[in-house]
This record gives sequence, C-alpha cells and structure tokens, in this order.
Amino acid sequence: MTQRRPRLSADDPAGEDPAGGGAGEVPDDVTAAVERVLSAAALLWSRADQGLEPAVSPIQLRAVEAIARFGRPNLGRLAEELGAIPSSASRLCDRLEAAGLVVRENAVADRREIIVRLSKQGERLYSELTGRRRAAVREVLAQLSPASRGRLIDALTEFDLARERQDAGSSEAVGSRTA
Repeated sequence: MTQRRPRLSADDPAGEDPAGGGAGEVPDDVTAAVERVLSAAALLWSRADQGLEPAVSPIQLRAVEAIARFGRPNLGRLAEELGAIPSSASRLCDRLEAAGLVVRENAVADRREIIVRLSKQGERLYSELTGRRRAAVREVLAQLSPASRGRLIDALTEFDLARERQDAGSSEAVGSRTA
C-alpha cells in the first residue's frame, strides 16, 4: 500500500521542511505517517519473533530483551522496565528460569537483592531474535535507494535524540519526588 508523503509547510513551498511549522507544531498527517511506519515496524518485528525456540510469549521476549540490554538488572529494575510490579516480574522470572532462559543470583553487595541474567540458552534466543529482526528490516531497506537510506538514518537519529531529550525531561521530574 502506497502512502502519500506528508504535506509541505506553507512557510516552505520549496519542500525544505516537510514536517511543517515551528518547534512543537506537527501536522496531523506527519504524525499519522510516523504512526503507520511504527505500526508496520512492530508488525515486521512480531513476524520475525514467530517460531522462536523455545516458544516464548511477547512479555517474556520483552523481559529477555530488557535483561540483555541492562546486563544484570535486579528484579526491581526489570519490573520498572516492563511497567510491572516486582512480584509480577518475579513470577515472570520464575517462568523464564523454568524455560532455561534466565538465571537468578544474589547480588554480591547485598545478598537480599536478586540479580537476573540471561543463561546461555537465553543468550542464544536473544541472538536469534536480534538476527531475525535485523534480517526482516534489511529486506525492507534493500528496496530503498542509498540516498533514501541516508535520509532515513538522519531522520531516525534525530527522532531518537528528541525521544532521549523527552525521556531526560521526564526522568528529571520523576527524580525530584521524595519518598
């Protein structure tokens, strides 16, 4: 399905600023175009996740990804990353441990703290997942011209930097709370 390009800004008829407007002003069609692409990317990744061995649920995959990203998070950090309460994260780790994907250990500094890491089987699953997703994305990117891929990299990099700035602003507000 071919989608039309976002409309050009009235301020820039030459097409230099397809996002239109100044800072904070984003036309609905630009937002909708990004929404379509993100939805398509999520579907692409979901398809790549199918048929993994051992078979794991989407929340289990999210946990495996979070553990891989953070290395050795404690249960509280994992729960926070998954948007879950610690007891739910603990039960999730029970299932992942039973599947042979994670190992729980006591932290060295505080034996009451539980650290989670991927097992060798969990590392293999994560590696396969990453490889499948990259292959799926690579197939789509191969259909773009080198110039289009360059523009895409620039736009995605800028998008991620904006997200990081937004996250930093959110964490500053959260960090200012007292217990």
